[in-house]
Amino acid sequence: MTRFETVLKNILFVAYLFISCNAYSQEVKTKDGVSIGTRKDFISDCTKGAKLKGKEIKGVEIKEYKYCACFCDNLIPNINSWDLEKALKENNIAGLLLDESLFTIFMDCLEDNVTLTNDYTFEKSENTDSHIMLAVKSCVKEILNDEEMMDDFWTQETAERYCDCAITKLLTKGYTYKDLQESEDENGAIYNEVVLPCVAELFDDQIAWEPENIYITSDIIGDNPQSNVLLIDNLGQGFKVKISIGGVQRYFLFDTGATDLIIDRDTERELLIEGVLKKDNYLGKSEYMLANKQKVTAQMVRVDNVRIGEYTVNNLIIGIIDEGSLLCGKSFLDKFKKWELDSKNRILILYK
Repeated sequence: MTRFETVLKNILFVAYLFISCNAYSQEVKTKDGVSIGTRKDFISDCTKGAKLKGKEIKGVEIKEYKYCACFCDNLIPNINSWDLEKALKENNIAGLLLDESLFTIFMDCLEDNVTLTNDYTFEKSENTDSHIMLAVKSCVKEILNDEEMMDDFWTQETAERYCDCAITKLLTKGYTYKDLQESEDENGAIYNEVVLPCVAELFDDQIAWEPENIYITSDIIGDNPQSNVLLIDNLGQGFKVKISIGGVQRYFLFDTGATDLIIDRDTERELLIEGVLKKDNYLGKSEYMLANKQKVTAQMVRVDNVRIGEYTVNNLIIGIIDEGSLLCGKSFLDKFKKWELDSKNRILILYK
């Protein structure tokens, strides 16, 4: 099976997870011990739903019982009930599965239990932004785990850029599964219309991408000309400041020595589940030097509805770092006309 086959199985069948789970009428236990149904009833209902869905979409073959049993026994016990409930309510299971541990289990459940036939046609209209991001994640994993592709060219960044390009093209040009099986044929459509153009883009764009937050009056929403933001004493180790992104509230370490507003992967996942982050928010990469002189690469995203004090800030570029600290850096403050720090009274003064 080629990496493209694995990737696009991912896109299609994330939609089949929890097909019959529109309410907590079962008793299978979640990670936090909440019972949502008996195993027998859960798998039975899931199997019926999978069979019904399989009949609706041409070119799909599912080993319904094994597939449903796998996520009943392995996936559900690793999901907290509140995360599951939110994802089901918002129809965003794909966003939930972006968590690395759940993603690995999900891919194991797909293996050997889901098959596409030659006449299946891939269409973007069937997939949400979260589905596509999940597919990109799968594509990256396939590339980085392929021993034949282990060279200096393929890094996490180049793989992500390539996969984003390839998945987008695969879903917008009406390719069939038969086309997909010929992805390594140099005379085939996939090779010439997807693989080559996406690899070419990587070579064409070698200039480092530098994010920039600048003061734009219209990006700041608030009635008053200034806002006094209360800071929290971090046990003598600086201050913390309360900031919410799309309604997701966090306490950030106030650090003017840091470059940008920085979040970690757990916060990113919550923003994805809430629908605050979508595929179009994702920009390029940027390199940071941490306080311990370690270099790390951050995924940069553009977000709106960032609340601090009495102001809401739009068009803000922030960074995402694996297992990073939550930092409020200087470029966030650069979005304002000016700012002042009153350390004695623990107040950050922002001017609109």
